[in-house]
Amino acid sequence: MSTFGDVHEVGPDLATLLGFVAAGRLSPEVDWRGSWEQVAEAGQALLDRRIAGKAVLDVLA
Repeated sequence: MSTFGDVHEVGPDLATLLGFVAAGRLSPEVDWRGSWEQVAEAGQALLDRRIAGKAVLDVLA
C-alpha cells in the first residue's frame, strides 16, 4: 500500500483493496454521498463526526 504522495501506478493497490472487499475483509461503508459542490457540507459533517463511514463526492464531467 502507499500514500497519495507516492508517484507510482495505483492499479495494484486498488486491486488489493478490491480483493479485500470481495473477500469480506474490508467494508467500504459510505455514510454520506453528494455532489462535489457540497464539499464544505461533507467536510463539516466529517469534522463534527456526524458521519460514521466515508463521504463520497460525485464529480461529473
